[in-house]
Amino acid sequence: MNDAMVVQVSMRRLGAFALALCLIGVPVPARPQGSEEQLRRELDAVKEQLRRVEQQMKQQDELIRRLSGERPAAPAAPPAVTAPARPPEGPPPTAGTTVDVEELKRIILGEIQPQLAASNKTFPSQFNPAIGFIVDTVFSHTRQNKSNFEFRSAEIGISAAIDPFARAYGIINGTPDGVEVEEAAIVTTSLPWNLTVKGGRFFADFGRLSTFHDHDLPFVNRPLVLDQYVGGESQADGVEVNWLAPIDHYLSLTAGMYNKIGAENDRVDNGVSRDLSEFTYLLRAATSFSFHDEHSLDVGVSDAFTPEVRIANKKSRNLAGLDFTYRYTPLASAGYRGFVWGNELLFNRESREVGPDTGDFKRRNAFGMYSYVEARLSRRFYPGFLFEYVEDIDGPSRTIKQYSPYITFWPSEFQRLRLQYTHTDGPGRSDDGFFLQWTAIIGSHVHSFRDR
Repeated sequence: MNDAMVVQVSMRRLGAFALALCLIGVPVPARPQGSEEQLRRELDAVKEQLRRVEQQMKQQDELIRRLSGERPAAPAAPPAVTAPARPPEGPPPTAGTTVDVEELKRIILGEIQPQLAASNKTFPSQFNPAIGFIVDTVFSHTRQNKSNFEFRSAEIGISAAIDPFARAYGIINGTPDGVEVEEAAIVTTSLPWNLTVKGGRFFADFGRLSTFHDHDLPFVNRPLVLDQYVGGESQADGVEVNWLAPIDHYLSLTAGMYNKIGAENDRVDNGVSRDLSEFTYLLRAATSFSFHDEHSLDVGVSDAFTPEVRIANKKSRNLAGLDFTYRYTPLASAGYRGFVWGNELLFNRESREVGPDTGDFKRRNAFGMYSYVEARLSRRFYPGFLFEYVEDIDGPSRTIKQYSPYITFWPSEFQRLRLQYTHTDGPGRSDDGFFLQWTAIIGSHVHSFRDR
């Protein structure tokens, strides 16, 4: 409990005892015999008033203990002499009145809130943002492209609370193509009705792995279906609202409005203004089922709709997705062992140009998916297998299949090595490749190495 609070309560009690002593010491003038009944009524009223004041003081002490986290002390014997004491605010209650508990709470909270808020900042580094630096590099060798050392990214992540109402984070990414602000967003933290609003540049909540950075993926390369249909990572400039349903079962609903979705989506230019019909609108529902303490299933449904695509003769585009992930985590293994089976299916419908520079567009449907399994054998070794199937957006009859066994080794939580082999089947795309990925992080885990 705050020392100033203890002194304040003690002074009030000393005042009460002093007043009681004064009442005892004051001589009572003699009254006529007929006024004995009136004197008895006055004494009964004083006793009732003292009882109510004592009850109010006990309620105040108990509330202060709960707010300060102090365990209640053993009950002590009441003092032999009690006297009325003035409550913190307002005049003393009189006979026939009741204590306003809510008003008392408001008064006490107003007095101790500054001290409690100040006590939460116990060391200077809490006033600074969390900063992390991530390096991701890959050595690749394929039959078609030979060998190469690929410096994929050097990423700086910054995150901190702005005030009690919002937080902000930013991701600055350096690649061989240059340096860019990959994410920079403001997120509310205290809106009513379980609402959260996010604005700025961020990864739109579409699907599952499209919201993850390349170094956070459970395998080396991003699935082809996400590259071709989404445009790589689901980067978006816009605003997003999330609602967590106030029910026992987990249910999250998201609605968003963006310039576009996809960091490599070249259908739309972020620097060009547009009509409301040219924005991309997102709806997503996500839930989770727990079949047992060790078994769970995450399910999500997403839909991104653009009423008019400027470069596609003002025709609409719709991208729908279904993702589900099964997890098995033995309780005795502290999360280091288990099994993950992740899946995502995407269906794209849009108008595509028939031939280069023809000006003719045709409505095309395309389907793609990926599925992977990962066995967590120990704290350090995670072998897995990835299967991919993608139909070409411009020609659904042209399909690509990829098979990728891989194994991940964790020297520590700050460093990861991954070896992957990929076999590709498809028209003009038959290939075999080996990839060795080395990823490390220093500083705070701002967003990296999340569970997939």
